[in-house]
Amino acid sequence: MEKEELQRKVAWLESRLDQVETELSQLHQMLILCGFPDGVRTLKATINELLDEVGDSPYPHNPDDYPPTQTFDPFSS
Repeated sequence: MEKEELQRKVAWLESRLDQVETELSQLHQMLILCGFPDGVRTLKATINELLDEVGDSPYPHNPDDYPPTQTFDPFSS
């Protein structure tokens, strides 16, 4: 791969990362304002509790133990 193409891909990834971080931060703040004291972490725990109540939770009880999120590779063929 040529250096320019790699630089373009890195720039695109940095831009996407900035966008995702901004959106996650905004979501986190909105959740806090809506009554989830720890934002995203509290929301995940609440959802897990609800799923446990109906017996459908495929996830661990500790949010830190969740499997990693799969990512989309825009550069794959």
